[in-house]
Amino acid sequence: RLPGGLFAAVGASAGYVSLPALTRALGAASEAAAEPALPASMLVAFVLIVAVLAGALGRRVRAASDDLDRATRELDRVRVDNDVILRHLATGVLTVDAQGTVAYLNPAAEQVLGLRTAALRGRLVDEAFPERLRRLRETVRETLSRGTPLSRLELTARTAGDEELVLGVTTNVLRHEGAVTGVVAVFQDLTDVRDMERRARRNETLAEVGALAAGIAHELRNGLNPISGSVEYLQRELKPEGENAVLMGLIVRECTRLNRFVTDLLNYARERDLVVEPLDLGAQLEELCETLQRDPRCENGVRVVGADPAEAVRLRGDGEQLRQVWLNLVNNALDAMAGGGTLTVRWRTSPEGRAIVEFADEGAGMAPEHLPRVGEPFFTTKPGGTGLGVAIAQRIVERHGGTLAFESAPGRGTVARVCLPAENGILADAA
Repeated sequence: RLPGGLFAAVGASAGYVSLPALTRALGAASEAAAEPALPASMLVAFVLIVAVLAGALGRRVRAASDDLDRATRELDRVRVDNDVILRHLATGVLTVDAQGTVAYLNPAAEQVLGLRTAALRGRLVDEAFPERLRRLRETVRETLSRGTPLSRLELTARTAGDEELVLGVTTNVLRHEGAVTGVVAVFQDLTDVRDMERRARRNETLAEVGALAAGIAHELRNGLNPISGSVEYLQRELKPEGENAVLMGLIVRECTRLNRFVTDLLNYARERDLVVEPLDLGAQLEELCETLQRDPRCENGVRVVGADPAEAVRLRGDGEQLRQVWLNLVNNALDAMAGGGTLTVRWRTSPEGRAIVEFADEGAGMAPEHLPRVGEPFFTTKPGGTGLGVAIAQRIVERHGGTLAFESAPGRGTVARVCLPAENGILADAA
């Protein structure tokens, strides 16, 4: 600092002025060396000027050092804040540099894409991203090559588990002094949103179909009842024989089949209010398995096995309507095993807190192209089926806040999986 510099200069000047007297006193110098080479006043002035300049320079260096420390602390704070924000952002963020090298993925991006930053950083995006994310890497490359952003794109990709992944992507170009330094891509997983939109559209269509079906079913039933009643009366009165008896029996059977179809149609068209109550899912399914043991279809080499879980599975729901779901799924499974096999009924609670019920049969299975259509009204692969049983079951499950899905392959059987919100312990609480 300036005071310290002046103090040092004064001390040095005093020492210099007293140096000849000191050397004479010690007798260690000649007369020529005893006199200073420069006048003392000039040297003192020079030293003082140097001291002032050094003090001023030191003060400015100290001020610059303080400013640098403050800027460093502020930069560290901003860096930490940005890192915290990106880490807690629910939207995926991906950045690449001007060469297309992956620089950063936030945790949301890692989760959506099924990748890890540590394995990608420093690699070109074309090499780092697998084929299942081809459209995303092409979008990043296109933004980098054109130098223009892309907004609100919807891309289809695949997850690490080979499931469909719908991404909403927006890209922006990073620039410094006019030069492109990289690309940042911001994206979200829209899979659930698009799935809900499809279900909403399907439910809207099905509601219209249901309203139309209810009217048709009512008219059909009005005509079927007198036909079946008249045929039964003629059978009793005329007691037909031979071909006449066969034809009469055919009429009765077809009337019964059509009446069953009309009943299914009405059940699909009408939405009964849910009577929600605490349910012990295991007790309900165990009772179902015991009932199936006496089903005539189990006499032809068909076995029904209930897999008892380690813990009770409880939920809130309409017990009667859920029983209708189980019966519809079981009937499909038993019909698929006309040549024999085992139907396994499993139930458990998932780590996410959902009740899962599975009906796994050893039947003929379904072709891959049929799976997306399972649950559509009137679609069936079963001879003589109405195509309404699964549609009714799916509607009931969805009204309970659950999902119904199928896994199947030709010759490998079918697994029908129902997921419902579980409430463990509710029976104990209610008691």
